[in-house]
Amino acid sequence: MPSPALPRRRAAVIAGGVAVVLLVVAVLAARAFRATEAGASFIEQYPGAYATPEGTPDGFPAWLRWTHFLSAFFLLFIVSSGLHLRRRQRPPAFVTRRREGFLAATNPTRLGLHSWWHLVLDTLWVLTGLIYVVLLVASGHWARIVPTDLAVIPNAISGAIQYLSLSVPRGDSWFQYGSLQQLAYFATVFVASPLALVTGLRLSPVWPDRWMRARGPLSDTAARRTHSLLLWYFLAFTLVHVSLVLLTGARSNLNAMYVGIDDASSWVGVGVFALSTGVMAAAWVLLRPPAQIAIAERVADVRVMPAAPKRG
Repeated sequence: MPSPALPRRRAAVIAGGVAVVLLVVAVLAARAFRATEAGASFIEQYPGAYATPEGTPDGFPAWLRWTHFLSAFFLLFIVSSGLHLRRRQRPPAFVTRRREGFLAATNPTRLGLHSWWHLVLDTLWVLTGLIYVVLLVASGHWARIVPTDLAVIPNAISGAIQYLSLSVPRGDSWFQYGSLQQLAYFATVFVASPLALVTGLRLSPVWPDRWMRARGPLSDTAARRTHSLLLWYFLAFTLVHVSLVLLTGARSNLNAMYVGIDDASSWVGVGVFALSTGVMAAAWVLLRPPAQIAIAERVADVRVMPAAPKRG
């Protein structure tokens, strides 16, 4: 009897093939457009970025670099635990908040370990995001990721055409982001992240019963689908973001984001990036279910389930 996973794998392979073909067509179309007089004129008029408001600070301060790293760190485990939840397998343990002490609950709900770990990481991620947004507004750096001119639209289109034609738009992220970057960062911080928070809360035990709905955007089905789509959005955003950082001047970008210096020749940023990647890899290995259970036992009641019998 064929495995149920085979049709899904076949569909994934076909979808991947179609995506590659569409990408090749888009690259050829972008290069052909740039070769025309209209295309060259459009790129000249809209180079891919517009001037930020006067007085907007430049560079990457320490608070921005640290919140960037912590957001990526927590997001790694949020996505991992989210993928575990999608598999709908029996969790290795169940966690129930205690009725007394710190973090006590009057009517605690039993959660699977993956759900509990997902909520813990979500909380840390949201706190990091709130610190980031407050400092973003207080420092004036908000103007770097919030569009302030309608010119952002044609410049973003221009940036997309330039990337598709396999060239990098002119600009320097130390002083300003390209319009395509700006829209992507704005969408991630102020649209995708709040949506992930709201839909995650809707699917969690903390959502009030009086706000439950059987249909519409607050229904279980709509929240689950939206939350799932956002999972794939964050995966795609991370893949594209990291790829462009490494392919469009890795040393300059890493020095700016990880060390806070405007230098295209130093290797310090590469070293710090490698170190941070190593920290995340080590955490990935260490923070497996046994470690998650040990953490949960410090703040809640944990019931560890017996290992599933091996097949065969």
